[in-house]
Amino acid sequence: MKPWTKFCIAACFVAAVPLQGQIQQTHNHLYDRFQFSLSGTQVWLGSNMRVDASDGSPGTEFSSDDIGASKRTWEPRFALRWKPGRRHELELGYLFARSSGSRVLRDTIYFADTSFARGMEVHSKLKSDQGFLTYRYAFHAAPRSQIGLALGLGALFVDIGLRNADTALVPISVSRDVIGPTGSLGLFGRWQLDDHWYVESDARGLYAKIDRISATVYEAGAAGRYFTSRHVGIELGYGLTWIKVTLDPRSGGGGFSGLLRYSLQNARLAVVLTQ
Repeated sequence: MKPWTKFCIAACFVAAVPLQGQIQQTHNHLYDRFQFSLSGTQVWLGSNMRVDASDGSPGTEFSSDDIGASKRTWEPRFALRWKPGRRHELELGYLFARSSGSRVLRDTIYFADTSFARGMEVHSKLKSDQGFLTYRYAFHAAPRSQIGLALGLGALFVDIGLRNADTALVPISVSRDVIGPTGSLGLFGRWQLDDHWYVESDARGLYAKIDRISATVYEAGAAGRYFTSRHVGIELGYGLTWIKVTLDPRSGGGGFSGLLRYSLQNARLAVVLTQ
């Protein structure tokens, strides 16, 4: 487990213990002006990708299993919510998602302009961090509940690297990185159950095709929050992101083209600070 993740989880346990002698006061956290959360997150990755050659020739579609990259990892996540008004909210956040591993290839992989032969042992690194910005508008804003529209914008920071493991051979090392913009539109809901407990959920989706790029995005999440005091709480949450992006070759060849089918699930334990 990574040091940052250990810190996040430890902070959650500290937040769960109310201070001795603290005076409990009823407060509605649906309308906090600021909320900051820091999470230790169990991430499950499932990706298929294809990176075409520079002349447009299709590469091999392969999964993270095919190259030995771990499908499960502990990572940090942080998010900041700002509510400028009763019905409006902006949330900015970042989720780390990185894995690596090694494997003897069962089949030849054509990756960009390089081939990795069947039977070769390769080391792999896969980065697929997510940055996100979500705007929410509550058309229903009651004292104990909110329901409204949610617009999500973000970026998927993808970096894939492969290299051969046998140093007696000619070194082969190839990496490709791309920043893929994402977007989704849907609904959200939040409810106050009692003085301490809150639940919330989001569901969004979008399909778009612009020039050579076609993208389908689905996002969903749910969480429960328990506030131990006016300014501190803990959260247990789950999130799902599914993305398919196809970048067609240019008619004359050249440039980057390929395919990414990306799924990420995360279960998180977070400390929440409010103002």
